[in-house]
Amino acid sequence: MLLVFLFSFIISGKFNINGIINITYLIFGVSIFLGTLYYIYDIYFGPKKRVNELKKYPFTELMKIGFKHKKDYLIGKINGFTVIVGYNWRNEKGFPCVYGIILFDPRINGKHMNNYDLNKLQNSIKDEYNFWEYGRLKTEWDFTKEKPNHKSIITKLKKNSNLILNKGMNKINFENWKNEIESKYSESKKTNANTV
Repeated sequence: MLLVFLFSFIISGKFNINGIINITYLIFGVSIFLGTLYYIYDIYFGPKKRVNELKKYPFTELMKIGFKHKKDYLIGKINGFTVIVGYNWRNEKGFPCVYGIILFDPRINGKHMNNYDLNKLQNSIKDEYNFWEYGRLKTEWDFTKEKPNHKSIITKLKKNSNLILNKGMNKINFENWKNEIESKYSESKKTNANTV
């Protein structure tokens, strides 16, 4: 907001409340316009772009070792773990990236993992490209200069699958993982509805 005041003062040479209001409207309008463009691109053009990227390197190399094309991602096995690999045209850092997700059973000794468990796992790896999430370990490779090498992707996924095993977690197939995630979230919705 301070920048709006400063910008208004610079343009008009004096403090003008109408200038501040107009600049605020302009900023608000541009934000809505850019947000709408981002949404349209992601919803309408994003899936096609993701599918087209799967026809290129490094994804073609992953298909050669047994990964199968599903919707807008690839699915396969590494060290017996189900692995999903795909393309994200804009990650949290704003770069296009390849992502790899290794699925694992989100229960340890029959108990569901919670945020404390996930934070503890995240802090144990000290890696800004790995993200522990409920029932999965996600890794990203940015396209900052060039596409990542398929061998480095496979090596990292193998290393991460061993990390999951060393943490005492079990393998799970995609359908069981999906059912487990859905049951966990429907359970938490019921719990939240009962506490309101």
